[in-house]
Amino acid sequence: MLNARLARQGWKLFVFVLLGSMLLMNFKLSYADASGEWQPQTYDPNKPGLELNPLKGFMPFSKQPSDSTDPNNSFPHSMEWFYVSFRDLMTDWNTYNWAPLDAYLNDIASRGNQAAFRVYVDYPGRTTGIPQFLINGGLLTRDYDQNGNHNTATHSLAPDWNDANLNQAMRQFVAALGARYDGDPRIGFVTAGLYGFWGEWHTWPYNTDPTNWEMNSSNRDALLSAFKDAFHKTHVLARYPYSASTAALKSAFGYHDDSFSYETLFQNDWDFWHLVTQNGLQNIWQTHPIGGELYPPLQQDSSFWQHWPNQNGQDFQTSVETTHASWLMYDRVYKSSLPDSTATANALRAHKMLGYTLYNSSVQLADSSASSLQVGVKLQNKGVAPFYYNWPVEFGVLNASDVWVKSLGTADWNLTSVLPGGTDYAFSFSANHNLAPGDYKLVMRVVNPLAGGKTLRFANTRQDANKDGWLTLSGFRVTASATTSTVLPDPPVTPGTPTSGAVTYEAEAPGNTLGGSAVVASCATCSGGSKVGYLGNGSGTLRFNGITAPSAGDYTLTIHYLNGEVSRSAVLSVNGGAGASLSFPSSGGWTTVGTLETTVHLQAGSNTLLVSQPTGYAPDIDRISVSLSTAGTGVR
Repeated sequence: MLNARLARQGWKLFVFVLLGSMLLMNFKLSYADASGEWQPQTYDPNKPGLELNPLKGFMPFSKQPSDSTDPNNSFPHSMEWFYVSFRDLMTDWNTYNWAPLDAYLNDIASRGNQAAFRVYVDYPGRTTGIPQFLINGGLLTRDYDQNGNHNTATHSLAPDWNDANLNQAMRQFVAALGARYDGDPRIGFVTAGLYGFWGEWHTWPYNTDPTNWEMNSSNRDALLSAFKDAFHKTHVLARYPYSASTAALKSAFGYHDDSFSYETLFQNDWDFWHLVTQNGLQNIWQTHPIGGELYPPLQQDSSFWQHWPNQNGQDFQTSVETTHASWLMYDRVYKSSLPDSTATANALRAHKMLGYTLYNSSVQLADSSASSLQVGVKLQNKGVAPFYYNWPVEFGVLNASDVWVKSLGTADWNLTSVLPGGTDYAFSFSANHNLAPGDYKLVMRVVNPLAGGKTLRFANTRQDANKDGWLTLSGFRVTASATTSTVLPDPPVTPGTPTSGAVTYEAEAPGNTLGGSAVVASCATCSGGSKVGYLGNGSGTLRFNGITAPSAGDYTLTIHYLNGEVSRSAVLSVNGGAGASLSFPSSGGWTTVGTLETTVHLQAGSNTLLVSQPTGYAPDIDRISVSLSTAGTGVR
C-alpha cells in the first residue's frame, strides 16, 4: 500500500511539473504545434461571398454608360453584358473610335465587374451597324421584316456577307481590337460576333436558296482565324461549332449557347450540346469556357424557379453539369423581382452552380529556418468548370491580433489546371519573411487584375476569417532558430441550406481508383467525354475518392450511368462499409445516360464510394452527383 501511495504522489508531482512547464512556455491550445504536417481544411459551400465570385454565374445587360441610374437590382453578379455597333467603332480603313467601347468597359469596371460583349453589324430593330465608309463604297445591303426589324421606328440592314471589302474590314477590325484589348482586365470574355443577325453567326430564315444570305465557308474561316490570331490572353467564345471547317480552328474557342435550358441537350439535332459533341468538342470546356443566355422566354416565365428541378424547358442542373457552363446572360432576374423566396433561393442556387468553386483542401507549412517560409497548398474544384485565367496568387502575413504585417509576394500557379472533381492539385510557395520572433498567420488570395474588382473567394471556413478577401492558411511561429507551423481554431461551417446544388465527380477523374477489368472509355454523350466500363463480374471496381461533405449526415447521391440491357445491378459501398445492392434499369442504350438516385451516409470531410458487382456486369458509369443538403437514411 505504501508503494501505491508513493506512486500516486509521484504521478501528481509529474502532472504539476508538466502544467507548470506549459505555462512557462506560454503554451496556447489554439496554436498547438502542427509539426509541419498537412492540415486538412474545412469545406464551406455556403460561405458568404461565393455568389459574387468573378467571371462566373448569371449576368445582366449593362446600363448605357451615359445613364446615371443603374436599372439592375441587387441579385448578385460579377459580370455585365453589352452589345456595341461595328459602325461606332470603325470609321474608315484602319481608323477606329474606341471611345464607345471604353465607355462601357470603364462604367462596368466602376462597379467592380468585368465585361462580356459582342460587336454587331446587323441587330434587328436597331440602326444599322454597317460602317458608313463601306456603304459609300458600294456595299450591297438588304432590308427585311423578320426578327422584329420593323417593330420600332429604327431598323437594320443586312449586308452582303461575302462582299470582299466588308470581310477585309471585319478582319482588320478584329486585329485592331485584339491589339488594343487582349488581356485587358476590364474584359472577362469576348464573343466572336460581327456576322449574322445580332452577331450570332446565322441568317435564318434567309439561309436557303433562292434567298440565301449566308457567309461562305472560306470567309467564315478567315474571320474566325482573325479572332484566333488577335486574342491570346482573353478567351473568345464562338456561337456554332460547325462555323469553322477545320478541327484546329474549332478547338480554338469556347462556345456560346443562346437558348440555354431549352435547346441545350440532345432533344434535337440542332441542340447545342449535340452540335458540340458531333464536332468532337465535348471536352473543350476543360480549356475554353462555355457561356450563353438563359432562353429568353424562360426568363419571362415567372414559375421557372418555383420548383427544383425546373418543370419548364430542359433540366437546368443537367444542362449545367453536361455543358460545364460558366456564365449565362439572364437579364430578367436583374430587372424585376422573383415571385417569392422559393424562386429566389432556386435562382441563387442555379447562379452559384455555374463555373468553378475552388476549395483549399489541405495546407502544409514545413519547418524551416528562422527567416524563411515554405508552404504547400492543395486545391480542389467543387464546381463544374475550371477557372480560365491564371491570375497571380498572393501571400501575406498577419500578426497574432490579425493586423496586416506584410506581403510575401505572389506565385504564378496554373489555376486553369484545377479541373472539377475530387482530385487534389498541389502547389507550393516559398519566401524569406524576415519577421521578428512571434506568432503569425499566413493568408492567401487570388489577385483580380481589375482594380476594385470582385474578390475570388474559396469555399472554406477560413475564407475571410482573419482578413476580408483573404483565405487564412495556417498559423506559424517564428523563433530565433526556426519557423514552425501552428494549428489555428477552425471557424464553424456557415449554417443554412446549401444553395450551390450538387457537387459532381467524373468517373474517369484521375483521382479515382480503378481496379481489375475496369477501364476508361470515350463517350460522346457523357459529360466529360468519357465513362468507366467493364465494372463488376467479380473483377472491375471503381472507387470515387475525395467525396467531400460539410458535415456528417445522409446525402442524396445521383448516379449517371449507361445501360443497354433490361437491367443491371451494382453494389455501392461507402467508406469501406458492407455496401448495398442497387438495380439500374435500361438507360435507353449504351450511348444514352440515365440517372438513379439513392441516399448515402457521409462523414464530415473526405469520403470514398466504391462501385462493384461480384456476379455479372454493372452498368457503365459517367459521373455521380452528391447533394449538399442532407436527405433521408442512407447507405453506410
